[in-house]
Amino acid sequence: MKVPRRIIEKSLQQKGFEKHQGRDHRYYYFLYKGKKTIARTKVSTGTRYKDYGIDLLNMMKRDLFLELKDLKDLVICPMNEHQYATILLNKGKISS
Repeated sequence: MKVPRRIIEKSLQQKGFEKHQGRDHRYYYFLYKGKKTIARTKVSTGTRYKDYGIDLLNMMKRDLFLELKDLKDLVICPMNEHQYATILLNKGKISS
């Protein structure tokens, strides 16, 4: 499975993540009730990473506390911001 970087970044921003530009990466922090949470990931800006393969997706799923299927749902749109927040709440990664 490969997912284009532009799709990942667009989806994260639509689903409650705040983007911060670093030197070599873009960092995405999930905001819950207006505050940064522990759920965060980074996206490389290098030309080698226009598509994310299974290795990079596995790293991203760990960052975001998701299973691979759930990450796919998050970045390819069936999962919305509220559903993602509910997963984090149920896993005890954020508090209400």
